[in-house]
Amino acid sequence: MTETIQVKDIAIRLLTPNDTLDVRVFDIHGKMHPEIKRILLDEADFIYNRCLGDIEGLKLQDVYLTGSSAGYFYRDKSDLDMRIQVINEDCPYIVDDIPSFETFMSVMKNGVFSDTKFRVGNRFVDIKFGAHNFEIMGLYSILHDEWIIEPRKDIVKDLDIDDIMEEYTRRFYQIKDYMRHMLDSGKNKTLDGIEEIEQYYKNCIINSGSSIREYIIYKLLNYRGIHNQIAELFNDSLRDYLSLESEEYSPSVSENPDFDISYTLPPLYKIDI
Repeated sequence: MTETIQVKDIAIRLLTPNDTLDVRVFDIHGKMHPEIKRILLDEADFIYNRCLGDIEGLKLQDVYLTGSSAGYFYRDKSDLDMRIQVINEDCPYIVDDIPSFETFMSVMKNGVFSDTKFRVGNRFVDIKFGAHNFEIMGLYSILHDEWIIEPRKDIVKDLDIDDIMEEYTRRFYQIKDYMRHMLDSGKNKTLDGIEEIEQYYKNCIINSGSSIREYIIYKLLNYRGIHNQIAELFNDSLRDYLSLESEEYSPSVSENPDFDISYTLPPLYKIDI
């Protein structure tokens, strides 16, 4: 069923911890259920070997459960976020800095598994490669069956819901202003403009894991689909720039009926629960 939920209600949910860890994943002692562990490690091993296993100098270091299901802020439909930790010991083909390394690994995974969905039971497993182990919710080593970062309920105790909503609204309009400027100025039709949009998108999400406040604001903006709109603007602009078709034939993002660039902030957002 579909229920209409106000954005503020979603924020309140994100600020409200559950009493226990996710019983579908962990037992009463905080240990991952053996069957869940086995399935996740099998999936991680399969993905790593298909994408990176034959590349000289790379080594699988750990496999982590991260995100809301590795803490007290999960919901019934929360994905299982799994990160395959890889270290570059001395690969001669890869630039030795974390952003470039993680971009390379993401490209490899998306190239091999672009249409593959991994699941545990009826829950989607969002699998990523990573090269660092920072996490704000909790971090569980599936490989070693232990907590690396213990989850806590009190990480939201100093947050104010009105401050969260004010900052969320400010950023929503800021992003809308930016996209409107790019379209009105025609800068999105230039290569420099397209590269700027890409960097703007990265800047919008780069700090999403720096604090629980940033994480919640990021989640609210995601619920409203604003980050997807920036991605659409980038993809459509790049396609049109590279297209050999006439300008009349190439659809513009501003002409997409599903792409809302208006300044009206709808108070409701529909999600399936």
